[in-house]
Amino acid sequence: MERRYFLILVLTCATSSLWAQASDAPAKRAALASAILPGAGQFVNHQAWKAPIAWGIMAGAGYLLYTNQTTLNRLSTAIDLRYDGDPTTVDEFDGRFTDSQLFTLKNETRRSRDYAVLGVGGAYLFQVLDAYASGFLVEFDVSPTLTGSLSPAVEPLAPLGAKLTFAWP
Repeated sequence: MERRYFLILVLTCATSSLWAQASDAPAKRAALASAILPGAGQFVNHQAWKAPIAWGIMAGAGYLLYTNQTTLNRLSTAIDLRYDGDPTTVDEFDGRFTDSQLFTLKNETRRSRDYAVLGVGGAYLFQVLDAYASGFLVEFDVSPTLTGSLSPAVEPLAPLGAKLTFAWP
């Protein structure tokens, strides 16, 4: 129960910054789109190539979550069958694992499942934050008037150096 309230608090604090200023409208729109539908903010920002990456990361973490939860259910069922008091019921791990090994496997699988939940949540938040940050750069002016020059730099204690200069009118 406490985890759920903590997650709600974190999400509330994270999303409250979405409505902080009126000048960041493209960033807010992209973040809101990504929050509603993962990857949509990347399309709003005209960076559609990023959406499959976000989907792949979330799908990978989701697959790990699914497999770990399935294994956890199987281990829990096996433990329940071993301690049900009926000698005729046999679990699928009978003869392969002892009781203590089953409990250890269950704890390790639960921990892996919890990490997978964090992975799914982290991937989701990452793609929302990526859309929000990229939303600021949608209207960034990258005109041909930006010039750059590389020249040798002479420093008293350095044997060799270079100086990179960017300028725009």
